[in-house]
This record gives sequence, C-alpha cells and structure tokens, in this order.
Amino acid sequence: MVAGNLGLSTDVRLPVEGGFETFEPQRSRWRRALPIVVTAVVTALVVGVTVAWRLWPAAAPVTRFTVPLPEGQQFSGISGSVVAISPDGRQMVYGANRQLFLRLMSQLEAKPISGSENSGSPTYPVFSPDGLSLVFFSTADRTIRRMAVTGGAAVTLCNADHVLGMSWGPDGILFGQGAKGIMRVSPNGGAPETLVSVKTGEQAHAPQMLPDGRTVLYTLATGEAVDRWDKARIVAQTTKSGERKVLMEGGSDARYLPTGHLVYAREGVVFAVPFDAARLQTAGSPVPVVEGVSRPNSSLTGAAHLTVSATGTLIYRPGPVSNLTKGISLGFFDRRGTPELLKIPPGPYELPRVSPDGKRIALGSEDGTIWIYDLSGASAMRRLTFDGQGKNRFPVWSADGARVTFQSDREKDLGIFWQRADGAGAAERLATAGEGMSFIPEAWSPDGTRLLYNASSKDKDALSTLWVLSLADKKAERFASVVSPSSTLTGAVFSPDGKWVAYASREGRTLSAVYVQPFPPTGARYQISKNEIDGHHPLWSPDGKELFYNPGPGSTLHAVSISTQPAFSFGEAVPFPRPFYGNAPLYERTFDISHDGQRFLGLIDATSSGVAAVSQLQVVLNWFDELKQRVPVK
Repeated sequence: MVAGNLGLSTDVRLPVEGGFETFEPQRSRWRRALPIVVTAVVTALVVGVTVAWRLWPAAAPVTRFTVPLPEGQQFSGISGSVVAISPDGRQMVYGANRQLFLRLMSQLEAKPISGSENSGSPTYPVFSPDGLSLVFFSTADRTIRRMAVTGGAAVTLCNADHVLGMSWGPDGILFGQGAKGIMRVSPNGGAPETLVSVKTGEQAHAPQMLPDGRTVLYTLATGEAVDRWDKARIVAQTTKSGERKVLMEGGSDARYLPTGHLVYAREGVVFAVPFDAARLQTAGSPVPVVEGVSRPNSSLTGAAHLTVSATGTLIYRPGPVSNLTKGISLGFFDRRGTPELLKIPPGPYELPRVSPDGKRIALGSEDGTIWIYDLSGASAMRRLTFDGQGKNRFPVWSADGARVTFQSDREKDLGIFWQRADGAGAAERLATAGEGMSFIPEAWSPDGTRLLYNASSKDKDALSTLWVLSLADKKAERFASVVSPSSTLTGAVFSPDGKWVAYASREGRTLSAVYVQPFPPTGARYQISKNEIDGHHPLWSPDGKELFYNPGPGSTLHAVSISTQPAFSFGEAVPFPRPFYGNAPLYERTFDISHDGQRFLGLIDATSSGVAAVSQLQVVLNWFDELKQRVPVK
C-alpha cells in the first residue's frame, strides 16, 4: 500500500535502540533546502553583477578641446586640406608656415617634421595604415612625397598635377587628378596607374577605396562654377566594370567610416548618413553633425579641413566657409594690416586692379563678369561685360585708364580684348590665341605702346612664356630674356618708368623666383627673391623705389628697396602683414596697390572682419559614440 495514497506522511520510522527514529527521504530534504540554495545563488549573482559593473570600464565620454597653433604659426595651403590624424588616433599632423608639424596626442607641443620644408606648401598629408609614414603633395614641384613621421629625407613617389584629395589604404595610395580621374601609386613609388577615368568636363576628388577592395568612393564635380564642389555628387565606381553609382547629390570630400556612415561636406557643414558599403546604399536623410568647418579655396578644391581616425577621434579646423563659396569683400590695408573695407556687396570676386588715377577699381568674378567700381562711392558697382559675351577674366587697366584689357572666350579662343571703361562701344580684339593656348594680359607699359601677356598651354604641363604685344602693329614677340617656359604664370609688371620688367618664373626650379630685367631686354637679369623662398606676384610701388612680392602661402608680403642709378641694386626683403587673400603662383595676383603707394587692395572673407582666421584646431575624442547616437545605423 502506498502511504501517499492514504494521505499519510512519507516519513519512515525505523526501530532503534530505545525506540524509533524518523528517517526523511533525500528528495524531501532537497525540497526543504531549495529555497536556501536559491537565495544564496541570487545573492551571489547580485553581488557579482554589482562588482562587475563597478569594475567594468565605463564608456569614455565625448570630449572636446582646442589645440591652438603656437605664436608665429599660421596654417599653410589654400588649395587642399592641411590636417591629418593617424589611424590609431595617437598622432596628428598639420601644415603651417610652409611645412608639416607632428604632435603626439599624449604631448602638449607639436614639432616640425624635418624634411617637409622646401615643399612649397605641403597639402593633403596622409598617414600610412601603420602610422609610421606620411605622404603629402608638394606644391613646389607638383610631386607626391613620402617620409617617416619622425622626419628625414622626403622621397618622391611620382609626379602629379594639382592633387585633389588623397588616401592610403592596403591597396596603395589613391589621389584625385581632376579631369584625369583617380590615380593610384605604390607606397614604394613608380608610375601611377589610372584607376578611374572621368568624362570631359568632369573632375574627380577625394578618392577612398571601400572595404571590398574594388570600389572607389569619390567626389565628382562638373563645370567651372564657383560653387561646383558644393553641387558635386558623391559616387561609388567599381574599378573593373567602371559602373558608377550616385550616392548623394550636393556635397564633396566624402569618406566612409567604420561605424557604417558616409560623411561629406557642403559649404561649412559636415553631414552624415547611414551607408551599407556592401550594397552601396544609403539609408534615410543626411543629418548635419559638425558645423563651422573651414574649407580651402572652393574654386580649386572640394576639400574640408577635417580628418577622422579609425578609433573615432575627429579633428577639424574651425572657421567660416570658403570665401568664394559665401562671397568675398574688398578692402584697403596699410602696412600694419589695418583694414578699410569697401562698401560693396560680397560676391565671388577676383583679381582687383586699381586704375592709374587711383579713382576706380576693375575686378573680375568667377562667373566671367568684369565689374567697375568708383571708389568715391557716388555710384553703384556696374558691369562692364554681360551675359552672352562669353567669360571675361583677368582685367588690366590701360596706361591712360580709359580702357580695360581682359581675356575673353567670346569668339571661342582664349584671346585678349579691350573695351572702354565707361562701357561705350564694343570690345575690340588685341590678340588671338591659337588652339590649345590661353593668353592672359599682365600689364601695359606706362606709355601705352606695349602689353605684356602670358601665353600658356592648356595641356597637362601648362607651361607659360612671356610675350610683348606692340599696339601699333598688333604684332607680338617673345620676351627673349626669359630663358625657358615656366610651370607658373609670370605675373609680369612694368616699372613706373617703363625701363624695367619684374616677373616670377619657375624655370626647372623647385620654387619660383622673382626676377627683374631691363626693358627692352639686354640679357641682364637680377634675382630678387631668395632661393629658399617661393617668390611670386611682383608689384612695383608707384614711385618705383620698392618692389613687393608674395613669399609664399603665409600671411606676409615682402618689400624690397630698388635703386636703378647709377646701376641696378636692391636691398634686403622686409616682411609685413598681409591679412588679405593671396593666391599661389599657379594663378594671377589677387591684390594691388593704391595710387599713393601706402595701402594695398585685397580680397577678404565676407564672413570675417578682415582679420586672419583663428589659428587653432578643434579635437573631439570618442566622436563615434556621438555620431551613432545622432545618426543611428540599423
């Protein structure tokens, strides 16, 4: 009989000496002990979790701080990015004072990288995947160079035209070449290969190889409008088939991040959007994640001064958007840099020139219009050229101030025309450029009988020679004493007495130099700038006793005293501040001098007060955590 069926106890009483002892089965004991065991286990788990939570490292907070440049340093480069961070986030590099500086994130000071000097203005620095080497574009001789981050000899990897963005991945070094597409070169150097080709009228920028190793992410711009990079497309293109897929419209300088985001710049804002790199698909709408990012000259590049490590450290140069994106203003500046801004609306202006009588200004604009402005302020700025008359650029006043000379493509070639400054009458042709050539007027002789102009080829070498046009018979001859073609524009100017010509030239040299020669040429030639200075854009004082030139991409001009009697001689260069915008030797001079010789007319950011931008970098640690919160990736 089963006791349980009778509702009796399941305990068993066994006979023992002196009576009976109750025996409890093992299962019953376990049932009674179970609550105690469970309580002990739960308590242990709670204690363990609590201890583990206290010992487990908390997520590092997002931290922001600024890195000011030391006194005396200013960022270099107007045509490309000048800041980079190593993949592990432990090192940063920036370009200032015409060379590269390295700062370890664990240290307080940056040190110059020996071997990066004499590279013109090094741009687009990029770390190697292991963080031990750097590559950068040398604007001095248009080469891509590699060197150790600790300094030393910079080895040339290959020649390159003006680089538009660069990256270094497991498959090699990729760099943009504008109308030539995307190129790739081995870290050991050699002839670069064309990885991506573009069509006529297109320019490629900021290439990055995606994780699949066969698809290139880059920016594609079309046309020549000043805002073409902000209207560019972000595309992905396979290297084998050449199939191109548009990912985003309206932006540039895109990069794929390991968080699964695509980030890119438009004006001074950085946007992010989720991106599936395997399927080449974005999800959702782009979100602004960083504002106030400085941009280089937007007429030259779509780059942003921004870099991100694989570990989530973000570094960018704060500041207003590119002056040519938002428009620029003009002002006169004395030799102390004190500004006097002109009361004209901001716009995409370029190449201002003061009339011989000092009362008017002729200036061009990126859309191909030439404007005239009366400095008295009595009338509004007016157009000299109009839509339907082609693109008209590079204004130069005639010696008497009655006409403005300029380059125009109104009759298909890039020849030279001039027109009355008061707008009366039609423009007249002065010189016809041959096929594949570009003529740029430089300066009239004081007697109005001779015009100096550059004749430049439009091929990949873009070499320039200096010519002299006789107004009387419209015949031109080469300025014989310029020995060989220059890879930069000469920026030639007559002295006020017409007996001397100053010009800049890079004739097989690493850097351009400023020279002075008699006119007509006698074979004599005097080098004004020093060999270690990239001298360009010479400009005479109205009395002929000084010669000014731009010593590089920094923030100064140099003034040199000149004496021509009893023989030609010159003094030491004296620097003084240049708060206005100064262009590289590949382009025309962006400033001029007042009629009295005491002030300089220059272009400045419309968003600034004429004072140079703040020289500092903004650092954001653990930025990926913030990015993932603001732009979640499914």
